[in-house]
Amino acid sequence: MLHRHLDSEESCRESSLPVDIIDGNPWTARLVKTNNLRQHCHLLARTFRHVQPSTVWLRPACRRLVIVISKRSLLFTAHHPSEFPLVPLLVRVAAYASQWLREPESWTPDPKEGRRKIIRSLLEHLFCHWPMPDHFDSAWLVKGSLRVLERDWYCHLGAGGSLRTAVGMPPSLSARALHLARSAPANLTICKALRWGQVKAAGGSDELLVEVLASRMILDLSNDCIWSRLIEKLSAAPNFKVKHLGMMTDALLEVISKEGSERAAELVSLPLSELLRYCRQFWYRILKIVRSDQSVWQRTDICCANLRTEVLRQYSVNWPRILVVKPFIGTCVQGGQTVCCQIVELTHLWQLVAESKMMRHCVSSYAKKCQLGESAIFSLRTVIDQNGNRAVTRHLTIEVDRKSRRIIQVRGKWNDAWTPSRIPVLQKWALEMKLLV
Repeated sequence: MLHRHLDSEESCRESSLPVDIIDGNPWTARLVKTNNLRQHCHLLARTFRHVQPSTVWLRPACRRLVIVISKRSLLFTAHHPSEFPLVPLLVRVAAYASQWLREPESWTPDPKEGRRKIIRSLLEHLFCHWPMPDHFDSAWLVKGSLRVLERDWYCHLGAGGSLRTAVGMPPSLSARALHLARSAPANLTICKALRWGQVKAAGGSDELLVEVLASRMILDLSNDCIWSRLIEKLSAAPNFKVKHLGMMTDALLEVISKEGSERAAELVSLPLSELLRYCRQFWYRILKIVRSDQSVWQRTDICCANLRTEVLRQYSVNWPRILVVKPFIGTCVQGGQTVCCQIVELTHLWQLVAESKMMRHCVSSYAKKCQLGESAIFSLRTVIDQNGNRAVTRHLTIEVDRKSRRIIQVRGKWNDAWTPSRIPVLQKWALEMKLLV
């Protein structure tokens, strides 16, 4: 009897622990026997450990939610944070306390229900006059800022508003697309459900629907007029190969970011064959640039999403030159012959990757230092013309400190260390560029 009484007291003390943490009271993790509860408490402590303007206003609402969750469900003890992000979800719900339609204390869930249905019943109790589409629950799992567009839409729709009048809802979405989006599969996010409704309204195939949901355009609602027109164009083209969709949308997204949405709208208005040709040329041009210095990279399938991501990452990451001059040209002795050599500054990620692969060292990891303005990387190469063919051979990689303009290190193939003072061409280059050896 005494043992059972102690267990009951301990269980009661553990159930009140999340509330104590929100109130700012100290706690000891090793005394919490239930691992799931202990991990949730760690997350609460990180959020409410200090009195900060960003979290102090959340404490009252979050405290009320934690009390009812602890008393009327087993979510804190039965589920690990890696299985379900309960604490971040409750914090997001607390951020919308001003839009609660009912008090959390009047919520009475069915304890026999699963985790998802219990959370769903809480959300509908707080925000909805009637049941919501299943996929709208995903709004509370969106990471980032506490207040996001999807959660605003959830509250607007739950309070009796329509999707058409929701703030930020693209006017280019047709009424039929919005109607169909409400019946989208439960495993989709709200943005994916809207695209699902668009494809269905346009009469697109199931294959096209799969590619649309996998593309990057699903998150770009600010340019929906472009994507609506593209979906309509592709849905009406019976011979279109859906594997090209990702390549086209990624190219258009880059056009939007670099040249503006008006230019992208002009491209989408072109005949499909011309639009497809432009997108192919766009990727082949970037691929040619990135591969120009990397003979070891042979992949060319621009329909591969991973390839496009890697190509774009290497192409877009760059930094300003330390020396606004042409590459240094000098002479050096190689194999008993005097040959022409160059020292070229590397200002793009793809150049560092190529240098790293050809020289078999880790200079590709120096991109962050170059972006932060700490280092500048140079490559010493020899150039030999044989029978009209230009052969370039890499010999040394040089790191220069931007602030002190001092040569920090010189590395050869397989990361062999070299002394700059013993290389005449480096001494001449450093003297000409006013660098310290």
